[in-house]
Amino acid sequence: MAVRIITDSASDFDLAVAKRRGIDVVPMTIQFGSATFITGKTISNDVFYQLLQEGKENPSTSQPTPESFLRLFEEARAAGDEVVAILLSSKLSGTLQSAAIAKGLCEYDPIYIVDSLSATAGIQLLVNYACKLRDSGLPAAAIAEEVERQKGKIRIFAVIDTLEYLRRGGRLSGFQAGLGAVTKLKPTIAVRDGAVGIVGKSFGMSAAVKHLMKMLEEHPIDDDFPSYFLYSDSRAVEELLLPRLKERGRLPLRLHYCGIGPAIGTHIGPGALGMAYMERE
Repeated sequence: MAVRIITDSASDFDLAVAKRRGIDVVPMTIQFGSATFITGKTISNDVFYQLLQEGKENPSTSQPTPESFLRLFEEARAAGDEVVAILLSSKLSGTLQSAAIAKGLCEYDPIYIVDSLSATAGIQLLVNYACKLRDSGLPAAAIAEEVERQKGKIRIFAVIDTLEYLRRGGRLSGFQAGLGAVTKLKPTIAVRDGAVGIVGKSFGMSAAVKHLMKMLEEHPIDDDFPSYFLYSDSRAVEELLLPRLKERGRLPLRLHYCGIGPAIGTHIGPGALGMAYMERE
């Protein structure tokens, strides 16, 4: 009896890496006008941000259907395998509900669904940890229990370059977004308790990165786990943060990179940067 690890495309996994590690990634769909794309398959992050900046309205994203999960669950049942599904925060999407519906339809007990209460590389951290436990021989129930125990340590902090996409998504008024553009206001956001919130506002990118570093100092990185540098459309923004972390001796020892995909990128837009990691206790 094997253990299958499943996640969704809001984890922003590189699909080749996911395949190599034995992870099934259930895709979301995104629609620009009349054009529908499958994240990670029929649209790349580069094309997504190009279309995002060309349009005047935000695209719409759709959670995976119960059928998408049911197919994988039934394959696991037929093989006699167990399943651990670690999915996008239930406060950000109905993906978890789709998986729960699929489990009910499958009528197969050894399926464990974990609400990551996170997004993008925060999910990756939990999924990779689950793979490590799977490879050590732990059964699905024990893996799910351990992932549940660790998920509260995940921290995601990021700086947004523009308020325009929050305005498009209805999270800010046009006046607020316009005022932010004039004053060069750069908010710092965090994923906390499964939801995205603004935890700081700075005037200019330099001040925003300084505030981001303050958040990283207040919530120190646990180097026993990997850490991820997050970026939206351009990895070049690493130059705004990583050299400063290195100067202070705070550069993570196990640093990886993660491009933010459509699920979160729709709301934060281009030019964003941040970190996802486990906080040291």
